[in-house]
Amino acid sequence: MTLTKIQEAEVTEAIQQYATAYMKKDIRALSALFSQDITGFGSGPDEVITNHDDFIRQMKRDISQATILAVEFTDRKISGDGRIAWATSKSTITFTVDGSKKQALSGRSTMVLKNTGSRWKIEQLHFSLPYGEQSAGQSFPGA
Repeated sequence: MTLTKIQEAEVTEAIQQYATAYMKKDIRALSALFSQDITGFGSGPDEVITNHDDFIRQMKRDISQATILAVEFTDRKISGDGRIAWATSKSTITFTVDGSKKQALSGRSTMVLKNTGSRWKIEQLHFSLPYGEQSAGQSFPGA
């Protein structure tokens, strides 16, 4: 079974709501979009999310350290069975720190969302950056 066009649009909207809430530093909206059982990883070595409290703590840390100018999820692929959906995308977060020049983190994201019957909640989140020491075409650094 695959997602209907309506379900795929709903998942896309949930992902866009996440991007908008993150950019607006809206903790209440972020909290509502994510499951109480949220798990995941950010790009930093200490960015490990094992529950909703970890997620909120991470979001507060993120938004206290930078002004988020844009959040984009591109080249999205969304699949699912109607109860669960999974999405992969390229991700770019454009930001400034303390009024510095504009910077961007360009990485990759995966999300797993659960259909609660009234909305899609994000259950799992992963944002990673390609490893800079690994050459294109190589599976391991130094190869």
